[in-house]
Amino acid sequence: NNHELVPESMVDELCIAGTSDECKSQLKQFRETGIDLPIIQFNPTDNVEDSFDLVTSTFSEGID
Repeated sequence: NNHELVPESMVDELCIAGTSDECKSQLKQFRETGIDLPIIQFNPTDNVEDSFDLVTSTFSEGID
């Protein structure tokens, strides 16, 4: 499996995952480092419509 080739530290540094509140917090941390155009991808392996709805509802109000 290729996932074994990617260190956990790289995933932590480059990806956002968790609850809605955790994801908002992680995105805020990325923005504070100077990232001004994050690319947000919903999970295409789950129910695509549900994943899209969850991402848009989580970030539609912005982050603090």
